[in-house]
Amino acid sequence: MKTHGIIAIVGAPNAGKSTLTNALLGQKLSIVSPKVQTTRNSIKAIIVEGLTQLILIDTPGIFIPRDDKILERIIVKSAWQALRESNHICFLIDATVGLNVENLRIIADLKKENLPLTILINKIDLVKKSRLLEIFAGCADLGFEDIIPISAETKDGVEKLKKFLCAKCQNPNWIYDEDQITDAPMRFIASEITREKLFLKLNQELPYSLTVKTDSYEILNNKEIKIHQTIYVTKESQKSIVVGKNGSMIKEIGQEARQDIGEIAGTKIHLFLFVKIKKDWMNDVESYEMVDVEKMIKKF
Repeated sequence: MKTHGIIAIVGAPNAGKSTLTNALLGQKLSIVSPKVQTTRNSIKAIIVEGLTQLILIDTPGIFIPRDDKILERIIVKSAWQALRESNHICFLIDATVGLNVENLRIIADLKKENLPLTILINKIDLVKKSRLLEIFAGCADLGFEDIIPISAETKDGVEKLKKFLCAKCQNPNWIYDEDQITDAPMRFIASEITREKLFLKLNQELPYSLTVKTDSYEILNNKEIKIHQTIYVTKESQKSIVVGKNGSMIKEIGQEARQDIGEIAGTKIHLFLFVKIKKDWMNDVESYEMVDVEKMIKKF
């Protein structure tokens, strides 16, 4: 009998949630960068294993948002909304950080949701065995029985984790088509890919002052796709950095984004990027390329 389950992967910023989602899916879907708050919106990855449809929700990092920052409030609400739609929660702990105050606070909040909760200890390739045992002991003291060590980056333990999660999928039938890997629209995926390239290419501070919006997404007669996107920044100096000398930076970003979008869409991509200054975009929710953003705003 076909079954499905919805598993939310949650944790503090930079715990490795998106890297793990991609590893379990077996291909790139969620964007990844070393910078915190790379993931701004929850995204579903749909995995089929035999008769089981495993639906992973890759969530933004959970942190305490500042009251005057709309973007931060949206990011955190997206994470909590996603886990409340799930059947099971996987809390990801960065082994290099361990059970710090932030992780203990999140665990306490998660327990209030009354959903089955599994602890995943990620980045085990970066710590000594003694450190790993210390984290295990700490999680056991908190009452957890399912504590699974993994490395999303090296994929150590990922296949075992997939089998464990599939066993948790007990809902009858499938809710997505067999060949579907996400329910997010491709225009949203395209914006996320371009934003990832900007995060990876630019300096430490600038990425938080920009966003990407897909203005048009057109499937041509030959099945190729033409995309127009606007990169919003807040200052003229930021625009100069994004464009680069003689347009070198934006050209490089466009080439890399075009390749990744094409691999996910399975066709040739014609990508056109524009950079505009919008000083107050971070306080204008219409500037965010997000899924169900209107629904989330109504809950403020």
